[in-house]
Amino acid sequence: MTGDSTQVAKRLKRDEPQQIYYLKGHCGWGVVSLVLADEIHEAEQLDTLLKILDFPISGGIDVAMIGPTDTPGDIRMRITTTHSRRWQPMCGGATQVIGKALIESQLREHFRIDISKPVVHVRLICDDSMVVPITMDVSAGKAIRITTDMDQYLEKTYSMGVRAFAIEGLPALQVGEYLMIRVQDLEAKHPGIDFTRRDFGPHLDIFSEVFTQFAPEKPAGVYDIALLYDNRPEGPGQFRVFPRFPDEATKRIPYEFHCGTGTVATAVALAHQGMLSSDSESFEFLLEWGSQHTTPDPYGIRTSQVQMTRQGKRLTSMSFSHSVNEIIVEGHVNV
Repeated sequence: MTGDSTQVAKRLKRDEPQQIYYLKGHCGWGVVSLVLADEIHEAEQLDTLLKILDFPISGGIDVAMIGPTDTPGDIRMRITTTHSRRWQPMCGGATQVIGKALIESQLREHFRIDISKPVVHVRLICDDSMVVPITMDVSAGKAIRITTDMDQYLEKTYSMGVRAFAIEGLPALQVGEYLMIRVQDLEAKHPGIDFTRRDFGPHLDIFSEVFTQFAPEKPAGVYDIALLYDNRPEGPGQFRVFPRFPDEATKRIPYEFHCGTGTVATAVALAHQGMLSSDSESFEFLLEWGSQHTTPDPYGIRTSQVQMTRQGKRLTSMSFSHSVNEIIVEGHVNV
């Protein structure tokens, strides 16, 4: 794979499959596929990415298409997901996988990434002109830590609104794109049900009903995506998070998964409710994903390190780094 675009044939509209570059990675079970924009005809890009999401490729919960820009160090990124199935403005988890791939895969040569330095900086330019800087700490040719700057997504979250309301008596928050519910509030409404479980059962059936009841309250641009959270950590963190997306592909994931934009929503919700113990304007904390007790994870307790600044209860800047980030496969796929 090279960065010379003249060596990559532009795809013409036709019925027969074409072989394109393909990488699959994950950041804590949030599986993301990557493809190259210059290998897919522009009119076919969304349809091609949806094929990658679907069986038989089954490319995960997000597919990101990346390509060069006229500015060195800037990479164009477009994304679609299983829950939206249209162009999505951002996916924080995808930025973590992209950071890993830019250092450790063939994409390093394609985008001419210099890994001789201990720290590499790249800016991802998203579909709505949102700019997402990522920083890769490099050692012996490996990306040992990827940090995603979420300042512009944080602004977008606040612009979409933060509001408290109730769903059939259940306290809830709408934070940007997300529905946020405390685990303790679910337990109070449904005694004896363990909502930290990931497997199928009444805990998920009840949440399906919550989505139905939320529909009339849901503002434009907000999807059926929710995060449960509490302040009962089992390891080094301060809070636990449990993603609850209703689409079938996400339901089949056997473990709780990292979510980058959800990390922002969780931090905003915690700050809004005064649940962050630090009085400092600049501080950090750890989120734990899921419960190792109810859903034992092969990686142990996975975390996201969150750095932020704030003024009062409003966050003014934020970045995060997931504890697990791996490349699963790299090669080519027929689409």
